[in-house]
Amino acid sequence: MDLKLDSVSVRFGALEALRAVTATFAAGTHTVICGRAGCGKTTLLKALAGLVHPDEGHVRWGDTDVAALDRWARREAQGAFGMVFQTDALFDSMTVRGNVMLPLLKRGVPEDEATARCDEALKRVGLTAAAEKRPEHLSGGMRKRTGIARAIIAKPEVLFADDPFAGLDPDTERSIAELLLEVSEGRTLISALPDPYEPLSLGQTLVMSEGRFQ
Repeated sequence: MDLKLDSVSVRFGALEALRAVTATFAAGTHTVICGRAGCGKTTLLKALAGLVHPDEGHVRWGDTDVAALDRWARREAQGAFGMVFQTDALFDSMTVRGNVMLPLLKRGVPEDEATARCDEALKRVGLTAAAEKRPEHLSGGMRKRTGIARAIIAKPEVLFADDPFAGLDPDTERSIAELLLEVSEGRTLISALPDPYEPLSLGQTLVMSEGRFQ
């Protein structure tokens, strides 16, 4: 599924986070969007995922204009997306297994099926032995891996990664980059980073400044 932005602008009060952005992200490709903090990278990812609605312009998932979808159709379509958050967004009260399974359980997937798919995702990211640990007992790299497992458990077509290396040392950063490339094989991967990052630069690299591409 191709993702398209057609003259998309997003405003938060007086702040114009995106300014008439037009771009196409072809299915199965990898893209790095880079730029300093506040340039609009995160807003762009959220707009592509249907989590932020444009004030002007259109977001298209394939041939579908997202604005034409009702709430339930949009949520159903968003099942094609997985998101790796900058802050990990893990629930400290839940185990690694509980955090990873949560997206499936929210969608009504039976618990036995969700458990089996969770075990598969944890094995893929190398966290089988940590399944019953809580986030407070994980290293930064393990927290990132947990976030990646949660993002891929629903087998999405598109994987978004919002500054996935934040707070990591160089060795852990590289291992997470390698994991992202591995789990995104055959999928669209769109990463938002402060600077260009060679290990992820297998496709196009776009530079953002003040809400638009340079």
